[in-house]
Amino acid sequence: MGEAYSAYWDMWLQKGALAVHTQFDLTTKTASPLDTFDQLYEQYGGKAVFDFVAQQGAINGLDVPSLLFSSAKTPADLVHKWQQITQAQSEIRFGSKNSSADFVHLLPSGELVLSPSRIRPANLSRFGAAMLTGVMAHTLQQLSPAGVTIFEAVKAGSTRSLDNTTSRADIGFDASSDIIIRCVDAAPKDASRNKSTPYLHLNHLFNHQNHPLFRQLVHFLDQQSGGHTSIDETAFHLGLSVRTLSRRLHINGISYGSLTRFVRLRKALLLLFVGTPQMDDIAFAANYADRHHMARDFRQMVQLSPTFLRDLLQQNPV
Repeated sequence: MGEAYSAYWDMWLQKGALAVHTQFDLTTKTASPLDTFDQLYEQYGGKAVFDFVAQQGAINGLDVPSLLFSSAKTPADLVHKWQQITQAQSEIRFGSKNSSADFVHLLPSGELVLSPSRIRPANLSRFGAAMLTGVMAHTLQQLSPAGVTIFEAVKAGSTRSLDNTTSRADIGFDASSDIIIRCVDAAPKDASRNKSTPYLHLNHLFNHQNHPLFRQLVHFLDQQSGGHTSIDETAFHLGLSVRTLSRRLHINGISYGSLTRFVRLRKALLLLFVGTPQMDDIAFAANYADRHHMARDFRQMVQLSPTFLRDLLQQNPV
């Protein structure tokens, strides 16, 4: 799924699992976040998973899908962006657009329809449908402050009608079901974009905001442009030996090389997000060797090309 995607969602799952253990009395304590959510589903059902995820929402960190979803102006725009992202990532992973876009679509009446069985990783676990719906419900809350209503269309049985008599308590989030989300009085968001988005932070990598050395390190790397900054140069700027800097990063679970890739990616994404159009300008400002180096890093870390992201962000809202 890409290095950046994995880093963000691994931290999301870890924080989520800790919160689940705090809020629910699970019969077995497990170190695996996925096993924790599986046990939550086993003991309390899909609705518990949905409610927890919808309430927890996203975390501050670098996540391109969340960044793009947050830029959506309407539910239709969100669906369009989600379809485009999935197909573009599929083309990079498999060499063709073999991922169907019909896992999510918008009905003429305005309801959003999710088919979790048609998209990974939601179709790889029994709680996947509830988790995916929770993530999307949280996102749609930003477009529909009055709230969202959830329905389930069971393929192997009855289909619940889209009316106010259907209760979320009756929904099992079966893996084969379609989930229908109705936004209440959704209104287009302001089209402006700025640097304050929570999806361009690096907090999920290590707690650099509360550590003076790491805060200084990220700030120094963020100010560089025009090519790679060596660890020797960075250590000298911080008044440390290379060995000491490497050791401190290792203790916090990240290498210097990996950190510099995330800092470059974050800066390039910010420039794309605020509307910088030229790839050469972005590559230079974000400290890549050239635009080709930037494109390779984007494909490896987010499995999307920078030109695709620029074009998607610049499209008029659907």
